[in-house]
Amino acid sequence: MGRPSFLRAYDIRGIVEHELMLEDYLNFGKAVGTVAEDFIVLGRDARVHGEICEKAFVSGVLSRGVDVKSVGVTPIGVLSYAVEKLGAKIGVMIGASHNPPEYNGLKFFKEGGEYSKELDNSIRQVFLVKKFKKFNWKSIGSYEKVEVKSDYIDFVLSKVNIKRKIRVVVDCMNGTAGVLIRPLLEALGCDYKIIHEEPSGLFPLGEPEPKPSKLKELMSLVPSGEYDIGLAFDGDCDRVAVVDDKGRFIEPEKVASLFINFLKSKPGDVVVASINSSSVIDDVASEKGLKVVRTRVGHFYIINAVKEHNAIIGFERSGHMTIPILRLFDDAILVAAKLIEICSVMETPLSEFFENLPSYCFKEVSVKCPDSIKFKVVKRISEILKSKYKKVNTIDGVKAYFSGGWFLIRASNTQPLIRISVEAENRRELDEKLEYAKRLVLNTMKNYRM
Repeated sequence: MGRPSFLRAYDIRGIVEHELMLEDYLNFGKAVGTVAEDFIVLGRDARVHGEICEKAFVSGVLSRGVDVKSVGVTPIGVLSYAVEKLGAKIGVMIGASHNPPEYNGLKFFKEGGEYSKELDNSIRQVFLVKKFKKFNWKSIGSYEKVEVKSDYIDFVLSKVNIKRKIRVVVDCMNGTAGVLIRPLLEALGCDYKIIHEEPSGLFPLGEPEPKPSKLKELMSLVPSGEYDIGLAFDGDCDRVAVVDDKGRFIEPEKVASLFINFLKSKPGDVVVASINSSSVIDDVASEKGLKVVRTRVGHFYIINAVKEHNAIIGFERSGHMTIPILRLFDDAILVAAKLIEICSVMETPLSEFFENLPSYCFKEVSVKCPDSIKFKVVKRISEILKSKYKKVNTIDGVKAYFSGGWFLIRASNTQPLIRISVEAENRRELDEKLEYAKRLVLNTMKNYRM
């Protein structure tokens, strides 16, 4: 029997009752109950099957004599905060971020609410070999619901200093942001409008991923209502997208550039960026004497690099962002609150800042490719490009550099896709390199399907 497809690079994720069965949740619960030394803290996103997945998982944990404290449907940053505040050594999030509604999954946190590859590996190993702690009917664990939202809001308020009332539109995309965004905006003193606030696992707008094609309403509301900023959260609130006062979607590299401009730093400090992020960040960092360190795509790798290099900020092209002075976690609620603070101290509109940043042509597309062959396809493409390009980076997939730009081909860690990212100084070169990369992927895939 091969490796289960739901064991992804940095979390557990699959289609419920097709790849990832309820029995798997039960067994992951037993595995966590076997590894745990004390109680665990549990949260979940808004997916329709979240409750039954949670019950299966909790049954497994309790059956090994371990207590569970549940914070219910919650942003992932609130769960991480709860792990730290309650003094737990293990936290578990049941959810699947921006994946379609038929997916669900699991993420594990260690003491302090940080991601831990070591803990994740330990739980996976127990799950795979099924060597669970012996069942004792006299020592069943207890289940308790706990409330931490008000404490979390106080924590957020302690991290920001709002100088004036900011007008903001928030799109919750029917994800977990809806459980606390209203009281938070009240506490921040904002003049606000919230859309798609109600958490819904059906995701009526489609996958809860804050990209331009899904934010048309937000992009229209911000300028028409003369708001200062628009914010959109993904399904579990580990990403926030920004729309400026003119209704334009702002790429994560430019949002990171805004933070770099306002965070305290000194020459030689480090900015961590994923391998697929734009060269805009290199230009901005260079002006301030900062060093850019590139990592594999994935929040786990970003946070580890931030810790290793004592970076002032770490971010991904997808929108994950970690600012250590706030918290060593990709908590989009915290990031959003800091953005509101920055708006409150700026003397000019957001749009003016972003218009003065460097600009490149960028495009990203995805090609469907079975999980069983996607990494083999990318490996073969890497061999081809190494023989054709002088400068190639293989830290994650294969990134080939050409005069004035680059293109990256990498397998998705969460879906059966191969992603192609291209950046160039002009549209013609962008289109040429994108077409070349797509043909290369499709032709290579054919060899593995024969």
